[in-house]
Order: sequence, then structure tokens, then C-alpha cells
Amino acid sequence: MANSHGLTARIVKKQAAARKLAKNKKQSFQVYTGNENPQVRKNQSYKARIHYYENKQNFPKKKLKTKNVQSLKEQGLIDERGFFVKGKKKNFITKSMVDEKGLDFYGMPR
Repeated sequence: MANSHGLTARIVKKQAAARKLAKNKKQSFQVYTGNENPQVRKNQSYKARIHYYENKQNFPKKKLKTKNVQSLKEQGLIDERGFFVKGKKKNFITKSMVDEKGLDFYGMPR
């Protein structure tokens, strides 16, 4: 007996259709896995995963257009000592948190 639970046939059909849709969703989830761990992925809704994925695709990459120090200074991305103006207080020339003289972003010795 398929209808032993007491529900009408139209409700049973809707439940079956919903289960079928959910089954297809699980397969399409795999596109949006990215680099998240499985625990976070299971706790996140399908809609939230899609939004996360779309935002990640639309967000511009943080890549410098050139590695020429002089042109980066002209663009205003780094200051005259080589520190990045925005973001992390890192020196582009020395690739560390201090400049050539051993002073940090604020001019203090480290």
C-alpha cells in the first residue's frame, strides 16, 4: 500500500517531485564546493553556496598590473619607501615588514 500514511495522492506526488528536485540539487552542489571544508559546506544552504560562488567569481583578483617599482609609485599603490598604501603594511621592495633601513611602516625599528 503506497498510501498507508493517510495523505492524499496530490500531496504524495508533490513530495515525490520535491525529493526528485532535491536529488538533482545535491549533484549540482559539487560545482560550488570551492576550497571550503565539507563541514562548512553541509551547514550552508544551497542558496548561500551559490551566492558565495557568484561573489567569488565577480570579485576582482588582487594582482598587481606590473612589478616595476617606479610605475607602482606613480600609480600610488606604494609609497616612496616601498610600503603598500592600502592593505597589509608590507614592503614591496624588501618583501618583508621593514624597509632597507630596518624601519617598519610607521618608521620605528623592529
